[in-house]
Amino acid sequence: MAASKSRYLKRLHPVLVQELGAQRAGSIIARAQTILKQLCAENADEPMAMHMHTRARIYPAIAAFQAMLQEGVERNAAADILNAYYVKQSEAAGAAIRAILRIPGLYRRVPRFFARMTRKSFGEAAGFKAKWIRADQDEMRFDMMVCPYQDICVRYGCPEIVQGFCRADDVSYGNMHPKLRWDRTKTLGLEGDCCDFQITIRKQHR
Repeated sequence: MAASKSRYLKRLHPVLVQELGAQRAGSIIARAQTILKQLCAENADEPMAMHMHTRARIYPAIAAFQAMLQEGVERNAAADILNAYYVKQSEAAGAAIRAILRIPGLYRRVPRFFARMTRKSFGEAAGFKAKWIRADQDEMRFDMMVCPYQDICVRYGCPEIVQGFCRADDVSYGNMHPKLRWDRTKTLGLEGDCCDFQITIRKQHR
């Protein structure tokens, strides 16, 4: 993915304008585009399955963070901007999921659907490693032991921007449907030993 085509950076630009002013925002995005291109080149040999994570989200976030630091933005402020931005971006996904699940009875398919989706898009080919506990019609439960969002951000010296990705899951999947329970008590990005995911059909609705 070319830096100029980064949806992440394109959508981040107006946020930076609001937070830092138009001139500074423009300089940051220009720097970030250059850094993103470098990150993609450095990791050109990574599996294609990782690209939906690295090139769409992880590398643009790292590039934006590094660019803000180079433009004199204080480290904690830069992380706060990126984390709040990504959480806000996830609100649309959460609303779309809630709208789809208004279809009568569709909620019953969610645990198995999420298990299939996780194995396909968040599997070992994409850099993840999960310990599965349960995946059936009533419950999906697993512990994510290895996550490229955490590992890559740590490798590039910006672990503080991982929490925005973690919290975005809660925004997207929390309160999906009154008959479903989304639960996660810890994440790797918030200093947990794993990310313990669980989606359950509430017992009274099975």
